Amino acid sequence: MKRDLASLNARFGALYRIWLLGVLMLGSMVMVLSSTSINVALPAIMDEFAMGRPLAQWLATGFLAAMTAGLLLAAWAQAKFGSRLTVQASIGLFVVCSIAALMATAGWQLIVLRILQGASAGIIQPLATVLIFRVYAGGGRGAALGVYGLGLMIAPSIGPTVGGYLIDHFGWMSAFWLPLPVCFVLMVAGHWLLPDESNPNAKRLDVLSFVMLTVAIFAGLAAISEAQRYAWGDWRVSALALTTVICSVVFFRRTLNSKKPILSLRLWRLAAFRRASWVALALGLGLYGSTYLIPLFLQTISGYSAGHAGVLLLPAGILLGLASFASGWLCDRIAIVWLLCAGLFLFAFSAIWYGIWGASSGFLWLCIIAAVGRMGIGLIMPALSIASLDSLTVDELPYGAGAVTFVRQLGGAFGINLLTVFLEWQYQSLGGDFAAETLAFERTFIVLGLAFLLALWPAWRLRKFPMPTKRAD
Repeated sequence: MKRDLASLNARFGALYRIWLLGVLMLGSMVMVLSSTSINVALPAIMDEFAMGRPLAQWLATGFLAAMTAGLLLAAWAQAKFGSRLTVQASIGLFVVCSIAALMATAGWQLIVLRILQGASAGIIQPLATVLIFRVYAGGGRGAALGVYGLGLMIAPSIGPTVGGYLIDHFGWMSAFWLPLPVCFVLMVAGHWLLPDESNPNAKRLDVLSFVMLTVAIFAGLAAISEAQRYAWGDWRVSALALTTVICSVVFFRRTLNSKKPILSLRLWRLAAFRRASWVALALGLGLYGSTYLIPLFLQTISGYSAGHAGVLLLPAGILLGLASFASGWLCDRIAIVWLLCAGLFLFAFSAIWYGIWGASSGFLWLCIIAAVGRMGIGLIMPALSIASLDSLTVDELPYGAGAVTFVRQLGGAFGINLLTVFLEWQYQSLGGDFAAETLAFERTFIVLGLAFLLALWPAWRLRKFPMPTKRAD
């Protein structure tokens, strides 16, 4: 029985595209939901396993780092094994890790399982976009991508909210079993709806480049993290830093000489792409850094429960989706630079406000200012996609889209890592008591806001983009 897209379309009729879109959207949503719901569970996990912040942050950074590496495997895995087998195997691994987490007896076990889950999530998300492009080739592609994107934006809002409620009532383990029912539905639906097309002549995976890049990312994160426990000159930190440098050099040399690299470094020869990449790096730092910091701040300093922390972030997530939709509409009508700069400024304002007045503010104000920051991120997302890809040729577009996503995820992984280092350093140097912890959080939020203000310069230098041609309504 044939399982290519044409055969499945003929077998299931006109509704096939809608059903497939639903499966792809749910699959990506559950991965994003898993990446954000863990943040409200961190205080409970830290208490359960006697983990400090330097170790606990690996539950977030390990997931994002593995997800970043997994992005580079997606195209090869789809060509080699087909979409159905790739997605089923990825979700299967995700389910196994979720179940194993319920039996974990040590913090490092949870971290390893989260890294494996991140790799699964990284493989699935790019495949969904490719399949939507293919199945909606005859029309409706824009609307389908809009619905899919809206689902991805709603997921970060649902994750902390639902996760926080469950954690309050059922404990930290609910953050791991929360995605399981949806995963089982996806595995059944995916068996019938996902195409099973593979290319026997698919290009070989550059295993050495992939391994070098992955090791470089994790060694770099580990070096920064371990520097909190030992001096920067300690041999363990130096060994990790040296490993990062060696693996990075090998990766860059091999990739620059490759005709089919897993990450096209030549894209950064374009000034517009370089400047957009700086904004993407800041976007990853802000999106994932604030999603990590705010729930931790609300529970540690403000004394809210996990459920209340999740509820506070719900309006912010809804406004992120609305702002992203509005930004997509505005991209056709005003210069992109204004959207990028407005978004960066709004998020910087939100983060700095949290740093100055967050500890003394009530629930409503904390909710409003978090929403302002998420509106800023929503304005940036569509504009950044256009700014980063507009200067590329048709052949470069797929590589450019993957590269920008890679940079954004990398910004999230290293952003959380560096923010945690700064937070812990401030906490220890200020005395290690509650007052020191409060001041440490405030200063960390201010640093996050200043990083976004710095990104205004490369964003402003994208002002050479021409005014979009107005369409006839």
